[in-house]
Amino acid sequence: VYDAHEMRFAVDAALDFWLTTGRFNRDFEAALAARLGVKSALTVNSGSSANLVAVTALTSPLLKDDRLVAGDEVITCATGFPTTVNPILQNGLVPVFVDVELGTYNLDVTQLEAALGPRTRAVVLAHALGNPFDLGAVTDFCRKHDLLLVEDCCDALG
Repeated sequence: VYDAHEMRFAVDAALDFWLTTGRFNRDFEAALAARLGVKSALTVNSGSSANLVAVTALTSPLLKDDRLVAGDEVITCATGFPTTVNPILQNGLVPVFVDVELGTYNLDVTQLEAALGPRTRAVVLAHALGNPFDLGAVTDFCRKHDLLLVEDCCDALG
């Protein structure tokens, strides 16, 4: 819901011809980072782009031996959005689908061990429809097996 406060900012940005990021976005990123208690936050134009940036960043040569490479397996939810799966495929990675819990439509964490294979290197999950998945169980699984984790909070931040 937009009110007069947001509309003034929108008009101000349009008059400056800032149609993408600019000073308001920098302020928002700083405020978001402070709210989350992290060093910095980076925004993009959509959740789809956020997933692409996050997964692609994990393929960076700067990560040396820790980077994801073509053929590595990534565990994800069988009922996820295409925007969760597409970055996996776009980077030459292999999605390994895990079924969901009825009611929350989040990944069934009891199936994680069965999905683990010798090429598994990461887990990429979104909180389905604002229903938080069991982050504690997923994080424990990733730590136990030294896997990278991308937590898509597009539908669940806040």
